[in-house]
Amino acid sequence: MQFELPIGQRYARQLTVTDPPALRLEAQRAGHTLIFDAMRAVNDADLVPAYLHSALCAMSLPARRPKDEMAPIIRQDGRYTLAITPKPVLRRIDGEMTLQSLGVPFGSYPRVILIYIMSEAVRTGSRDVYLGGSFAEWLRRLGYEKATHGSRGTASLLRGQLERLLACEWMIRWDDNASDDAAFAVKEVKLANEYAGLRGKDGQFIKEIRLADAFFEHLREHAVPLNEAAIRELKNNPTALDLYTYFAYRLQRISGDRPQLLSWQQLACHLGNATESPRKFRSTIRQSWDLVSGVYPNAHIDLNGPVIKMWSSPPPVEKRLVGPHLHLVKPPQEVTYESGKADIILTPIAVPQPPVLPAAFPSGSLSFGGDAERLFRQIAREHGGGYDVDSIAGAYRNQVGEKLPMLSGPRLEKSFRMFCVSYAERRGPV
Repeated sequence: MQFELPIGQRYARQLTVTDPPALRLEAQRAGHTLIFDAMRAVNDADLVPAYLHSALCAMSLPARRPKDEMAPIIRQDGRYTLAITPKPVLRRIDGEMTLQSLGVPFGSYPRVILIYIMSEAVRTGSRDVYLGGSFAEWLRRLGYEKATHGSRGTASLLRGQLERLLACEWMIRWDDNASDDAAFAVKEVKLANEYAGLRGKDGQFIKEIRLADAFFEHLREHAVPLNEAAIRELKNNPTALDLYTYFAYRLQRISGDRPQLLSWQQLACHLGNATESPRKFRSTIRQSWDLVSGVYPNAHIDLNGPVIKMWSSPPPVEKRLVGPHLHLVKPPQEVTYESGKADIILTPIAVPQPPVLPAAFPSGSLSFGGDAERLFRQIAREHGGGYDVDSIAGAYRNQVGEKLPMLSGPRLEKSFRMFCVSYAERRGPV
């Protein structure tokens, strides 16, 4: 079914056939400069993957300062429940050490901080996350090159949100007793092993944060790939960040050609906006989606109706326009052959070639690989129950072990397909 594309995706499609300066001038006249510039920045940037835990993609932090900052944040998404509870910490006030509760994190800063911390942990394979040689360096790493200072400046506000994040205790619960994750359901998960704050005993900036072991292990199994350039463009808009991460999580887990339906009330619950006026909420989401769609042009979503329709879409680390709603078909080139009687005009027909199965199972990432990984990536997405394809590949390598080099061709393809089915069945629905 055809529907009107959001503004960002319209410019993404036009960019493939229109001169960029002319298209930017058109966007400027229409009042869409911010959307166009964000789309163009992500389109031109080198692809660098970022990551966020699936539970935090599906269930958001507060976008604004809550009325009761000390109340726990509780979100639910299917069988997942996320609880973030602020805990009192020791702080020196008027020369005396006092227990003080900082409250829950809110706004765009903790979202950017979490994505940075989890991306570094996944990239390095270590739960010791290096922040930077100084606070200013870390701000630049987060994308705040022109950070302001003072009590209401970027540096102070971000520092306060990091302290809130580290002072909270986190619980991720999975309520499927038939799943292999059932044992994890009763465990409390801390983001960091202990509260660190931003300054050590000598008053210097703390350069590393050590993630709690249980959280780190669960993150490695449930990390959702994002595009680092898109995070930079959305970093000052918490609602846009929430939409981007939520749909990055949901869309690649939809199978088949039929759309999956989501009510506006369900989306409001996921984003923590259930008490907001429905009309205002829809307006806010649609305006934010015009921006997000420019940095995630392959997302196939219809937000125009009484319910939200979502189709299976590539993850946001796929840069090319490949979605059926955005696919540009070039006019077929006509080739003229001279004959004895008249010219015969033939239109070449592209015949799709079957993928060539590699002789060995790929050793690198399925998500970000090329032709050698494409078929295995497709198998994992089709039969892996929506779980992360690289997690499935890692589990497959561990199970097959020393016999893996002996598998090739159809035998390898069948073995991996059967493993994907078994992997999804053991863990239950995502």
